[in-house]
Amino acid sequence: MYAASMLGIFSLLITIAVPVLLVFISIWIYQIKKNSETQVEQNKEIIQLLKKD
Repeated sequence: MYAASMLGIFSLLITIAVPVLLVFISIWIYQIKKNSETQVEQNKEIIQLLKKD
């Protein structure tokens, strides 16, 4: 009886944890993509400044 209730709680935690982890991973990937695009723009500006000399 005790094991069954623990299994139910464990199943509930997994059911809640998976979508939460997916949201966090999606946010993390979005931030990496956004930072990458910013870095590409900064690199283009640096290259243009170096070409002016």
